[in-house]
Amino acid sequence: MNNDNLAIALDRIKFYARDAVVTLTQCLCKPDATLKINGRSYKIERLLGEGGFSFVYLIQDTSNGRLYALKKILVTSGQEGVKEAMREVEAYRRFRHPNIIRILDSAVVQDEGGEGKIIYLFLPYFSRGNLQDEMTKSSVTGNYMPEKRLLELFYGTCLAVRAMHRYRLPSVQSTYPPTREGDNDPLISGPAEPVFDHDEEVAQAEEGEMIPYAHRDIKPGNIMIADDGSPVLMDFGSTIKARIEIRTRQQALLEQDIASEHSTMPYRAPELFDVKTGKTLDEKVDIWSLGATLFAVAYGHSPFETDGSSIAMAVGSGRYRHPDNSSYSEKVRKLIDFTLVVDPEKRPDIEQAAAAQVLHAQG
Repeated sequence: MNNDNLAIALDRIKFYARDAVVTLTQCLCKPDATLKINGRSYKIERLLGEGGFSFVYLIQDTSNGRLYALKKILVTSGQEGVKEAMREVEAYRRFRHPNIIRILDSAVVQDEGGEGKIIYLFLPYFSRGNLQDEMTKSSVTGNYMPEKRLLELFYGTCLAVRAMHRYRLPSVQSTYPPTREGDNDPLISGPAEPVFDHDEEVAQAEEGEMIPYAHRDIKPGNIMIADDGSPVLMDFGSTIKARIEIRTRQQALLEQDIASEHSTMPYRAPELFDVKTGKTLDEKVDIWSLGATLFAVAYGHSPFETDGSSIAMAVGSGRYRHPDNSSYSEKVRKLIDFTLVVDPEKRPDIEQAAAAQVLHAQG
């Protein structure tokens, strides 16, 4: 482990230890603990989840009783670290679709217990959880999702991904329109910030020009379930401008490292495990992840985690098998196989994947 990685690891340990203490004292010892951000007061209800440098809390607005999910991100690596974290904020602003989560507010504050900064993201709270929660319930009860419902969720997620893959540069950046979450007073507005890699190219683009982006971390845990049952794609910390030409071996290794850090291994496309010089990394990495997610929700596990061998080797060879005792039809099997194609040039694009779902649902 080099010095930079060691420093990051130590920062992470300190962050976890400090936040664990705060969580215990605020959520257990003081049930009425409040947090004041951007002039609003919130009551901390409980911890919802955690990641590498982040915690997600359920909070309640003390003025109106509304519930929100507050994502707290620790940034320890200076201005570049802040920029990386703000990519998630900008992604929520930039990609506007009913099947994509929207950000309600954000704040950057100095970490009083350390040398870094803390970024707060205010997000809608989804009481029904995510697809990973659905998988967990199914594994306990043995009652797997009806096929019609499975395909509806896949299609809704495809629509969210299509909004990213077919993103067109707008003439004016504005606030979010009201959505199903019921908050008619969006709290953020203003122009988009150049936080994504290659955003300087976007600045030169013309109004209406298509600029594809890739999510890069589609998986069951990043697909929430709205109150009406529709899927909502979230967690855009891995989002990147698509169609990256790999010109040198150094660039290939860099992209490989980025994918290793930001894209969850069992759902990561094969071209991200071994990035080739002379190739282009495009948005079709998400199609692979969609197929792997569909497989996981259908069968209770990702396609590449069951035989005990290396996930990277299994993904690279495209080696997986459908369970023999599955209750799903051949239509589902074909849809999964249609998306899990190792060669990205032969893999379908998002329009073809969405259209295939419609055909399979009708057939």
